[in-house]
Amino acid sequence: MTDTIKMRTMETAYQAIKEMDPDTAITRWAIRQAVSGGYIPSRRVGNKYLFNLDTLLDYFNVKAS
Repeated sequence: MTDTIKMRTMETAYQAIKEMDPDTAITRWAIRQAVSGGYIPSRRVGNKYLFNLDTLLDYFNVKAS
């Protein structure tokens, strides 16, 4: 069985985190800084960055369910 890679944009990643924890302190700006700063591996597609949601969650040490 293969693991699914959850590629997200900054906005969809933020929405996913908010669904997991509505009171999260992680902001859109923090996600943007992590991605644009190179802390999260990403690919630029057009005007957007795509990255693995699980990698972002690991970076912020968020427990994914």
